[in-house]
Amino acid sequence: MRKALWVLLMSTFCVGAIAQNNMTYEDESVIGDAYASSGDTARVVIRCHESMPLSFYSRADGGVIEPFSITQEGSYYLYDFHFPTDAADDELKLYARRVLVVSAKEHNNLEINLNLVSKQFAKLRVYDPDDNKLNSPYLRFRNEAFQEYKNLNYQKARQLFVQAGQMSDADQAENNKNISMVDSVIYYRQMADGAFEQAQFMDAYKYYNNVVALNGDDTYAVNRRQESNNHYRGVCDMAYQKAEYLFNEKQYAEAREQYQIMLDEKCYVNIPIYSTVEARVQLIDEILKSRKSHATVITYEWRKDTPIGLHIGKYKDHKWSGFFQIDLNKDIFEAMRNNCKFGDKPEANLAFGWTVKIVKPVWLFFGPGVTAKMYYGQFKKDVYPGKDYKADELANYQLNYLDPSKATDDDYLTKSNFGFAVSPVIGLTIKYSYFAVRATYQYRFSIKKELEDFMGRNVFSFGVGVAF
Repeated sequence: MRKALWVLLMSTFCVGAIAQNNMTYEDESVIGDAYASSGDTARVVIRCHESMPLSFYSRADGGVIEPFSITQEGSYYLYDFHFPTDAADDELKLYARRVLVVSAKEHNNLEINLNLVSKQFAKLRVYDPDDNKLNSPYLRFRNEAFQEYKNLNYQKARQLFVQAGQMSDADQAENNKNISMVDSVIYYRQMADGAFEQAQFMDAYKYYNNVVALNGDDTYAVNRRQESNNHYRGVCDMAYQKAEYLFNEKQYAEAREQYQIMLDEKCYVNIPIYSTVEARVQLIDEILKSRKSHATVITYEWRKDTPIGLHIGKYKDHKWSGFFQIDLNKDIFEAMRNNCKFGDKPEANLAFGWTVKIVKPVWLFFGPGVTAKMYYGQFKKDVYPGKDYKADELANYQLNYLDPSKATDDDYLTKSNFGFAVSPVIGLTIKYSYFAVRATYQYRFSIKKELEDFMGRNVFSFGVGVAF
């Protein structure tokens, strides 16, 4: 009985001993890699399959240690450590003899001697050499492909990924994702290089940025991205300075070319100045289109009693626009010098409004207006000049209008009076090539009813001028 129990215990012990598998590691460090730390520190990244989670111990670092971070790359965990390498003499000796103990369930501990120096970047792969799954042909090809990918040999990496997918134990979903990743990098590199050669630096910057996002170790893409950004900023700044100068000099076609460069390159797209550039381009397009269609019209206007007139307006082919008009007579200038008397009628008209094409070459215009008209003399209360107010009516004025008590005043003929009217206008403009003619109807609504005859009700004017 005792003999049987002893045999059973020994069998259990042997089975337990056999169940403990071994681990080993290989150095995947790349010559030239360095850890850009601010102090005397080294970096160690340990890669291991997700089916074998690891824990770590280091006497030199105080016992059980935790990674700085744990990330996943495909079906592998990456354990990232930052180890100090410089300290007092006693600690320095301890760091020089640093042994990292790696533990995993159902595996014997693995001891790794880490004789690290400042700025060193070491990469290790821990694995079970007896695990056929983890050492399968698929994984070997895949790991080789990742190494070539890291070394920027993208075509070679793609070939290895394709070979990995042909293995009987291949993880097709993972492998397709890896092929898609390397295809994207190849595509973005080609697009970036093409854009860079064509001096399309904004596009080049975006494509190189996509490459860096997929492979942060691609130093070529990192450097080209910075170079593209520098060129891009230089092109944008120069274009903006030229555009502003040309715009202020009214060289609109040349200014538009420079603004368009900024739009094509998407200069300052996240800065308010970008919307200013868009607005400038729209404004220039309007100006150039207006010039081409001779939309600006200036005419000399003639109207009875106010033969001195000027009109300026925009008559566009596809949009509404506006006009402004002023009419005067020569008496207005005499009034400015206080040189008017009974019978003089200084008059000024202002009008503005909108223009719209009816059918080429005819445009309609309309809008509000105002009329101011002066008359002279001292009148009795509730007595006002009529339609025929003029100097040859002076005798009638003296008999019927003047207050007899003031007949002997020297200035009774020069007292100034004002009449006002609201004067909306409507009319037609005919514009052909560089020439234009206008016809305007004005209706006057006198503010003071008693002056209706003096102000007039229906007035017409005509104009002729140029379109450019």
